[in-house]
Amino acid sequence: MSLSAMCFRALRPAGIQLRSVSLVDIHQGTGERSGQLIRGQVKEFKGHVYIDVRRCFIPEDSPTKEFIPTKKGISLNVDQFEAVAAAIPQIREMIADEKRENGLH
Repeated sequence: MSLSAMCFRALRPAGIQLRSVSLVDIHQGTGERSGQLIRGQVKEFKGHVYIDVRRCFIPEDSPTKEFIPTKKGISLNVDQFEAVAAAIPQIREMIADEKRENGLH
């Protein structure tokens, strides 16, 4: 069993079956955070689909150097995810306004 699977097993209640459907690495840290990653995952849980976005890291003592998830993240059902996805254009506009107003990059 991979370290990722062991970590997800440790974070969920005993006896709950969780099946990973797919994974996507969203952002790799750089510099001091080079051993960190933000990972998106689509999962099935009790007959429902969830989107999980979580910070992952490589433990210093890991012989496999495999990323494992932390508790820092969020799980959304499909309706919640669709609402967030629909808000992305407005959020992008707000980011651009903030950068423009404050001279940020």
